[in-house]
Amino acid sequence: MILQTILIFGIMCVGCFIYYKFTMQKANAATADFDTEAVKNNIESHTSEIVDSQLPYLKNWIKDKPIDAFTDASIAVSMKDKAKNAAIDAAKSVAWRVIGVKAKYNRVDTTAHLVLSNEDLHFVSANVDGDLETHLIFTKEQLINAKMEFMGPKKGADLASGVSDFISTKMNSEDALVNVFAIKLTIEGEAITIQAHDKMVLPYTMGASDYTKNALTANVIADNFFNRLSEKYPNLKASKVKMVS
Repeated sequence: MILQTILIFGIMCVGCFIYYKFTMQKANAATADFDTEAVKNNIESHTSEIVDSQLPYLKNWIKDKPIDAFTDASIAVSMKDKAKNAAIDAAKSVAWRVIGVKAKYNRVDTTAHLVLSNEDLHFVSANVDGDLETHLIFTKEQLINAKMEFMGPKKGADLASGVSDFISTKMNSEDALVNVFAIKLTIEGEAITIQAHDKMVLPYTMGASDYTKNALTANVIADNFFNRLSEKYPNLKASKVKMVS
């Protein structure tokens, strides 16, 4: 019985390794064949295609407004708030289990985007159930007085956490890091900071043959967001230079 278990486990490990190697080969081939300039030259079409095929909820979230450019986003959460949120999310998970539903809440993993639509900038984010929870609209008058500051590279899991740039950089390889830019606004006397990411994370389906191509396209779309934003608002031009106070 023990020998049979070991044999089955070994076969599973070999199978997983073969699948991993096959997936990596496909990803490397897709990366080598990817034409960044072709995507840039037809960016509007590719933006619409990614929204329609990968992020269909985005159109519903901003309703009848056009999606000129977009990228992933987050709001920085302090370690104190993160702990508070974790306690709330854990309580929700327990509450669901009481009635027989298995659910694990993790607020850091929720989806959020910045969408440039005409002159306005929309921040939209989901709750733990994937439904729209927050929708903020920043107008031209608010954006012309805003500032953008480079916050440094971070791993995806660290984006909404209090993990320092130094720790995140040391713990993660460069290709796994996302450059974070803080857009700082003042609305009715209150300071608001929204974090824009220079990479996007798309939903992943096991065995999806076009995931790598779509992911690379999404990163070009993210880059286009920063270009379009700076064209409309030169004060919000992204620069990988940290401000010194």
